[in-house]
Amino acid sequence: MLGTIEPRKNHALLLDIWERDAPDAELLVCGARGWRNAEVFARLDRGIARVHELPGLDDGQVAALLRDSAGLLFPSLAEGYGLPPMEAAALGVPVLSADLPVLREVLGDIPVYAQVTDGYLWRRHITRMAEERRADPGRERSGAEGWCPPGWGMHFKTVLTLI
Repeated sequence: MLGTIEPRKNHALLLDIWERDAPDAELLVCGARGWRNAEVFARLDRGIARVHELPGLDDGQVAALLRDSAGLLFPSLAEGYGLPPMEAAALGVPVLSADLPVLREVLGDIPVYAQVTDGYLWRRHITRMAEERRADPGRERSGAEGWCPPGWGMHFKTVLTLI
């Protein structure tokens, strides 16, 4: 999971899954602590088996972890843009995400979408992703076929055609 640890990022969903179901996978929480999230901070401080908080990573470290991961988990409740799933998709990393309009707009059907109210479905997909990675750890990833992240050129072309 990648992003500031704040309530709207919904780290609590994944902590619930790791505390309750103990999936056979490591959860790496990459991001700095934000605000108004004392309960989640307390849970991280107490420690949860196979959950590791990794604040302060640079871009290269994050990219290396993503490339070697079973996938990116993104249970965010709200996003303005949602950069982490796009970065993961560009690296060919599987994405399990909350069903957010902005992600559907930019990524289409690349991620697997799950409602954040369905912990069972999240657990099932997390288990599948981990099993697939263990079955083929050396698998090369080539990115989502035909997809590349939108750049500034595309942005300005879109904006200028609307003006």
